[in-house]
Amino acid sequence: MKLVRKLPVWTYVLLNLAAFPGLGTILAGRRIGYLQAALMVVGFILSMGFLVFYLTCVAHYVAGANWTENEFKARYQPHLWALYWGLGACVVAWAWALASSWQIWQDRDRSPA
Repeated sequence: MKLVRKLPVWTYVLLNLAAFPGLGTILAGRRIGYLQAALMVVGFILSMGFLVFYLTCVAHYVAGANWTENEFKARYQPHLWALYWGLGACVVAWAWALASSWQIWQDRDRSPA
């Protein structure tokens, strides 16, 4: 596969695995990287959205909202699905980027320098 930018192949792999899953795949000229990146963004938004909500609940609990521990748990537990799906999406995006990185690495000898 033809590389879009003339960067060393290790740069694409590093971008994919350490910075932003999908970015290295996109820069390597593979359109599937857009789906990887989108999945990572959705997972990140879900995970961080839950984290912000949870920390808001913690702040109210600590500030004296007169909640029992069970009431505190009842506030955030219905929204745990966002954390689970978000983290799951991030893991899938990263694993997908790992597979793409492996393919990019294997194709490095076939690409013009």
